[in-house]
Amino acid sequence: MTKLDQAIRQALSAEDAAFLATFEDQSPFHEAMGTFSGKWGVMNVFAAIVTFAMFAAAIYCAWNAFSVSDVRETVLWSAGLLLTMLAVAMLKMYFWMEMNKNVTLREVKRLELQVARLAARENG
Repeated sequence: MTKLDQAIRQALSAEDAAFLATFEDQSPFHEAMGTFSGKWGVMNVFAAIVTFAMFAAAIYCAWNAFSVSDVRETVLWSAGLLLTMLAVAMLKMYFWMEMNKNVTLREVKRLELQVARLAARENG
């Protein structure tokens, strides 16, 4: 795979190589921040706010579960803790899927560019 990538890079012009460099792998921080741009950016910002709110609610539920003396209330606060942590986990999985989608889309765009450049060279 590495030899193929090197052969492709050698065959590309300097302009193509510079353009492909914009699609190189990013750090996890940049990938996470990339979820807040594009068409779904506002939705992802909202989901991040909800994630932090659910985490705060989970801390509140945990605090109350340990501070009450009645067994019924302890069970209810613990159930609230469980539900809020499940919500946080589901929202985290949503963000990981968004990051995965962005990485996959970036790779598809790289392949489209390479195929288009190859077709242009063969036709022209």
